[in-house]
Amino acid sequence: METPKPPAIIHFDGYGSFEVRPITINTNRSDSSDTYICPETHFFCPGNLTYCVPVFVRCNGVYDCPGREDEEGCDRYQCPGFYRCRASTICVHANHTCDGVLHCPQHDDELFCNITCPQNCTCQGLAFYCYGQFPAEQYQELRFLHAPNSGLAPENLKLNSMLIYLNLAKSKIKHFENVQFINLRTLDLSDNELSSLSTTQMNTMKNLQTLSLAGNPLVFLSNSDYDFQFLSFSSVRTLDLSNTIISELNITAFLKCPKLTFLNLTGCGVKRIVGEGFRSLTLLRHLDLRRCPVKEYPTDIFEGLGDLREVWADNYKLCCPATFPQGFYVTKCHSPTDEISSCDALLRSNFYRIILSVFAALALIGNLGSFVYRTLINRESSNLGFAVFVTHLCISDFLMGVYLAVIGIADRIYQGDYLWKDEIWKRSAGCKVAGFLSLLSSEVSALIICLITLDRFLVIRFPFRNIHFKKTSAHIACALIWLLGIVLAGIPLLPVTEHWNFYSQNGICIPLPITRNDFAGHDYSFSVMIIVNFILFLLIAAGQIFIYWSIRTNSIAAEDSNKQSKDLTIARRLITIAVSDFLCWFPVGLLGLLASSGVPVPGEVNVVIAIIILPVNSAINPFLYTINSLLEKRRKAREKKIQKMIMSTIAGKYSETVISRLDDTHTRSEALHMIKKWMSQKVISLQNLEQIVRNAQENMENLENETEKGL
Repeated sequence: METPKPPAIIHFDGYGSFEVRPITINTNRSDSSDTYICPETHFFCPGNLTYCVPVFVRCNGVYDCPGREDEEGCDRYQCPGFYRCRASTICVHANHTCDGVLHCPQHDDELFCNITCPQNCTCQGLAFYCYGQFPAEQYQELRFLHAPNSGLAPENLKLNSMLIYLNLAKSKIKHFENVQFINLRTLDLSDNELSSLSTTQMNTMKNLQTLSLAGNPLVFLSNSDYDFQFLSFSSVRTLDLSNTIISELNITAFLKCPKLTFLNLTGCGVKRIVGEGFRSLTLLRHLDLRRCPVKEYPTDIFEGLGDLREVWADNYKLCCPATFPQGFYVTKCHSPTDEISSCDALLRSNFYRIILSVFAALALIGNLGSFVYRTLINRESSNLGFAVFVTHLCISDFLMGVYLAVIGIADRIYQGDYLWKDEIWKRSAGCKVAGFLSLLSSEVSALIICLITLDRFLVIRFPFRNIHFKKTSAHIACALIWLLGIVLAGIPLLPVTEHWNFYSQNGICIPLPITRNDFAGHDYSFSVMIIVNFILFLLIAAGQIFIYWSIRTNSIAAEDSNKQSKDLTIARRLITIAVSDFLCWFPVGLLGLLASSGVPVPGEVNVVIAIIILPVNSAINPFLYTINSLLEKRRKAREKKIQKMIMSTIAGKYSETVISRLDDTHTRSEALHMIKKWMSQKVISLQNLEQIVRNAQENMENLENETEKGL
């Protein structure tokens, strides 16, 4: 027969002759290489001579395409969706099985062709897709069974030893044993109720290449009676253990998996990897450790894995260059970047270091200076409790500065070597103390500011009643607050809560509940840092607004402009305090509520809150409560000095004029005494200077009149 001209579809009849049919042209595509579409039963021969040849002639040892493309890559050809002939690389489409033509070398494509597809199944030759139970013992020649959620149990398949593919996912299987699947290549038992596996059963499947045990309540522990390392998967290439329970992974468990190329441990909760790394899996290419909070692992975990191509992990450290073998592209390791630390340092950014240093210096120096000033320099004899509250506030804010300093020192100590020592730092006493101080400082500061607001509220609301704080009562209130703060910060350190590792969750030693990531003690952190502090902020804001409004209202009604100015100055200072509290606690509370409701909050917000937002009040409180007081005191002293100068000038001018007109020595002495008494009793400010002058002139005129009458 004359060779047909392309494009053409070639149909073999199986007896040496073929038929040429016209090819379908796809007018919707513009690229010439894909203009011609072959049916799924045929293989596309690319090139200038476009032919479609049957799938069963691909990889049959004979060149059927003009360019010999049908015999390329046969060692990797997997027969996607086709029937693979027995002991052969030839694949046969379902349309060519049981068609009366022998396509396989051993003629197995024409075996068992009188099979009737059972109820609850869809069949393609010896491949069954079932969604319910059927009498499997009547189909002993079955090769392919896809029956997830069908209710079939392994004992229903005892006679189906010819199976190559078996999927019994979601079938509520509790035991998998006493069946012989010597030909099985793929086994899917995912999402069943298996709590253990039979060693004997697994060892019989010598040809198994793909195994999925995902979602079963299997527990693999290195010291248990049932140990994963006794199972032999000598032929398995793909192993899926996702969503099983493996808290501690012993790498020796995979010594009998020498051909493993893909290992899926997603969602297993692996926290610790022991052994000598994955070096026994020399052919491993893909490793999935997502949703595994791996915190401890060997430094040479990936040593010897020359074929490693891709890794997925949740711990950023597993994707640091120092952990991988030479030649591995780090970009092929997928993990979320740590919002706090890097592979080399506790603080991943110089910006964070600068901000931390600035706030630490302000909190330490400012609060220490304020404390020294109030306790050693300016010892006021007043019995009011305000000064007591401010002194205790300085102490609590100073502790926040200590916390920042500890974090900065730790960053400096572990810089360049943090990758291998971060767990040492997080579990150290220094980290726990730092976290304790941070939580103690933030809670005590918020409570003391609330007390200050309450004290000012009582003074403004009940000015003529003796119900505000005195020194003694203020000290008692502060002692109770410190006790409450110590309890709140110390609860995570108690033996009953020690398993939380509350202050060891991250490098900054304080677990803020403002991300959706769950951790031990999350509910406690949310209750204290979000709910309690948010309520305190609302109380402080309401109190400060009431105080400001009361002062402003009284000042506007007052006739004395000097009093108006002083009251408004106090009001502005109080509203500044309220604004600083708002900038601190409102964002924390809002982010916490958003995170708890499922709104995604970037993890880097943790650092911003811990290093920038929380220390804000501790850094600026000394300026709000002490430095402003110093400035006010200097202003009053300067004003008083000017008043004295004005009074002496006025008194000198008028007294000399009047006194000079008095001849009697006794009368002159009495007049001078009257002027001095009037000067000492009169309160003078720069704002009402003109009124002072007018009053002085009137008094001088009255004095002259009295003097004239007396004379």
